[in-house]
Amino acid sequence: IGAIGIAPSAPDVVYVGTGEANARNSMGVGRGVWKSRDGGRTWAYLGLAGTEHIEAILVHPTDPEIVWLTALGPAGSDGSDRGIYTSTDGGNSWRKVLYADERTGAFELVIDPSNPEHLLASTWEFRRWPWFFESGGPGSGLYRTMDGGETWARLSAESGIPSGDLGRIGLSIARNQTNTLYALVEAEPSGLFRSDDGGGTW
Repeated sequence: IGAIGIAPSAPDVVYVGTGEANARNSMGVGRGVWKSRDGGRTWAYLGLAGTEHIEAILVHPTDPEIVWLTALGPAGSDGSDRGIYTSTDGGNSWRKVLYADERTGAFELVIDPSNPEHLLASTWEFRRWPWFFESGGPGSGLYRTMDGGETWARLSAESGIPSGDLGRIGLSIARNQTNTLYALVEAEPSGLFRSDDGGGTW
């Protein structure tokens, strides 16, 4: 199990994404997404088997049918089943709304609890071999949407994040002051960055 998303407005609705997102040489491979409408007693399969590793699932704060998730995709090969997917019908169908390239998956995803149209996400270019691990590349980056994930803007070094190739990026949002976010960025040098304007500048 890589991620669990519980609907804030209907806590019996639970989404589960499979596959370990920490890219170890023994990382578990998943087979997509499942959903429960009865608090986890029974489950229905929702597809996305090719995603293999799901890091985050977020459910809209007032509509349990709207879901976003991040998919890393295959760890040891190229593949297009990566990126951010969204559903507006409870997972019956999915749309890919952010995709970097065949080597880069979507990793972290946070939502503004005061404005569900406002989300931030990170992408991570990586490759796992049994004997070696490579983290970082031009596909890694930090993205922001103000329309619920329909369109995404990639943040550049002008916003304050490091320049050059990035690696894994962790994200967190302050729930009591939602314009404040933190990003832990793998770079040269790596660092912890803070934004006080909702992710526009760091």
